[in-house]
Amino acid sequence: MKHLKIAATAALFTLLTACGSMDCKPQKPTTGKALPGTNTVVVGISLDKSGMPQESYKDIVAYPGQKVLYAGPDQFSIVFKDKKTPNGKIENKSIRGVVVIQIPENIFAQKEFIEEGRKFDQLTFDYGIRTNGKELDPPLIIRRNN
Repeated sequence: MKHLKIAATAALFTLLTACGSMDCKPQKPTTGKALPGTNTVVVGISLDKSGMPQESYKDIVAYPGQKVLYAGPDQFSIVFKDKKTPNGKIENKSIRGVVVIQIPENIFAQKEFIEEGRKFDQLTFDYGIRTNGKELDPPLIIRRNN
């Protein structure tokens, strides 16, 4: 038993000192998708020490008819780039720290998206998360089929 305690202590010490010399931060999930059993993708927005917005995912994947719910600071905006938006609004300001982007069921039939949808079987929307005069630019991807 004494040898087991010594081995466990040595293993813990090795792990802790290794994390001290390496970046042992947990990696955030790469792709945000709808929560199981729902049509809602939930995206957390946080702020780093300098006030720069951070997103809980590297990219977001949604499907027609789903919604993307961004929750974070009391005041932030989701701003779509190049006048290309899934919901017809370029700037979507938060209300009490929440922005909801509804993806239309017929988005692939809309004339401005027909060619891109046919060519790639998905639509990509570039947007920015703006707060405190700073912006993060992750993509929102709408796929045709679930």
